Amino acid sequence: MVIIGLIVSAIVPNITRDSIADVLEEKTRLFQQRFYLASEYALLNNIELGLYVEENTYQFLGFDGVRWVPVPDVEGFSSEVFDEPFFISLELDDLPVDEQMMLDNSAYEEYADEQGIDDEESEDEPVYPQIYILSGGDITPFKLTLGYDDDFDTPVMYEVTGLYTIPLEVEGPIYDEIR
Repeated sequence: MVIIGLIVSAIVPNITRDSIADVLEEKTRLFQQRFYLASEYALLNNIELGLYVEENTYQFLGFDGVRWVPVPDVEGFSSEVFDEPFFISLELDDLPVDEQMMLDNSAYEEYADEQGIDDEESEDEPVYPQIYILSGGDITPFKLTLGYDDDFDTPVMYEVTGLYTIPLEVEGPIYDEIR
């Protein structure tokens, strides 16, 4: 019984780890494909797009000339939510990103004044993407980490890095053995 118990305890975590890594790899490849779609869409339609990451969610936004809004009628740009214990984190220039980037929003304030929009009454607070996907093909350098950590298994992660233009570099699976 002891031998069987040791064999099972050695096999079961590896099966679980591999299946989690496979799911995470699929989520990473989906992100990579959606980012390529956004880059091509920005180039072909001559518009500026951005990636907004917040609380285990990412979403592609388009700039309508005044503010950043969700891109209508493009299924691949809808919001993607990661349920715990999956997680995502974003780094720009090796620094963690704050919840809201500090940008000049004077154009929006001017527009809101002209249109009679009262920001205090409006439920939609302006959002600003952390990663810009420009119509000329340039992107903001970034590293996005997609991971899984349930406090029981060894955490596993994939890192997606973009350096000024596509293609994106994907590294993983990375197992965090140190706790």
